[in-house]
Amino acid sequence: MGYSFENNKIIITVQHTESVHHTNGHVGAWGDWPLSERGREQARAIGRWLLPEMKGIDGDAEKKWIMYSSDLQRAAMTAEGINETLGLVPEFRQVIREVNAGEGNGKLYSWYVENKLPRTKEGFDPDYRPFADAESDRDVWNRLLPFYKEITESPENRILIVSHGTALSFLQAMLCGYELEDRGRIRFHGKAGSVSRFEIEPDGQRVVQYLNRTIPIDYT
Repeated sequence: MGYSFENNKIIITVQHTESVHHTNGHVGAWGDWPLSERGREQARAIGRWLLPEMKGIDGDAEKKWIMYSSDLQRAAMTAEGINETLGLVPEFRQVIREVNAGEGNGKLYSWYVENKLPRTKEGFDPDYRPFADAESDRDVWNRLLPFYKEITESPENRILIVSHGTALSFLQAMLCGYELEDRGRIRFHGKAGSVSRFEIEPDGQRVVQYLNRTIPIDYT
């Protein structure tokens, strides 16, 4: 008997594609940047790539899938590009926004580096904030944890998530069974437009099918 995906919970994550802030030297964070033209093309390519991926799971790309997207413009536009092929209507969630950099949101990266607060501890400090009104690693973890529990405990077994690099690095760690403290020794890093697939088997076993895979922009 061949391997069956039917009873597995499948979670696909997509990091938003190239944004204007990637090309103009600014910080993303909660700065609400749109996609570049290249980013729009990347998003459409991801949708085309995901179509046979989803059909291979269920035989129908629109069957059973639910899509969540960050409400920041660059993620929402990525979801829009993906949906040109998939036709899924995203549910926008502020909880899966990128890390909040506080005063550093949307600023020039050079300004951010010059003005951020110095670290006072050596090694991994989950409570470090680059600005007084920014989120720490612990803050981001605690913000995302209820969403992680929601998607892993819900009856929905086909979930597509469009979010941001740092936010997804936390969510991916959770899906792999890591805790906040593990960020001191292991982290995940994806490029703009990277796609990952996780499965949770009925017995709770976690399987990473692929992690932060970059899709060619000319994928057809």
